[in-house]
Amino acid sequence: MATLDFSYNMSIKFSLPVIKHCYSLRCIPLECENQHVEDISVKVFPENMLTYSADGFGNILVTDRIVMMHNEFTVDVRGTVITGEQITSEKEPNPVYKYPTHYTACGTELERMFARIQVGISDDAVETALKFTRAIRANIVYQSGETGVMTTAEEALLTGAGVCQDYSHMLIALLRRAGIPARYVAGMMVGEGETHAWAEVYHNGCWHGVDPTNNRLADENYIIISRGRDFADCGINRGLLTGGGMQTQTVRLKAVKR
Repeated sequence: MATLDFSYNMSIKFSLPVIKHCYSLRCIPLECENQHVEDISVKVFPENMLTYSADGFGNILVTDRIVMMHNEFTVDVRGTVITGEQITSEKEPNPVYKYPTHYTACGTELERMFARIQVGISDDAVETALKFTRAIRANIVYQSGETGVMTTAEEALLTGAGVCQDYSHMLIALLRRAGIPARYVAGMMVGEGETHAWAEVYHNGCWHGVDPTNNRLADENYIIISRGRDFADCGINRGLLTGGGMQTQTVRLKAVKR
């Protein structure tokens, strides 16, 4: 068990005034079997009435609209989370975690990688995930700016570089190709200054966190914000607005263990 204090601040500045702004945020850590949210504070500027709900995967949504004219939009979330072993019991996984998505479909190059990796029918799913992780790390390097939020697992492999989102999509693609249910996780990691992404693999009735970017199992130093099929289900900030012009976004994150 670990007690983690965290803060997440996002600021978007607009070159022109925003007239109307509807937003949807996934920025609050999940309350789940291996994680307890002890304290939470959410502030949005310009101030408005916040509406809390959940999406189809159980992730917490903060939504509303701002009708006053503004040139800046900020979100500040902070609190305390008690984390445990990164395993969540579940009788049967949601069937959607077994099938490829736009981000996690295996193209020619991922199929070639999969064919080169010897996976036995009786292999432990977690060990298989770590085996795939080693193969991914041997084929791409961590480098920001080479991929974007729309990059698929196949495209990242062809590029030969990527970030945590790409590593996670590639691992999920290979796991599902092997018939192993896997899902995408967005969250925070102690010592990281940005949000992080990893995967969870289903084995023996439990979900196990695997971080392919850092070649390790996710443990008590990780805070889960959202889970889904891929990045599209876990985006932190989405919105529709009128006006705004060019946008400049700044994100600051801190997670520390007491």
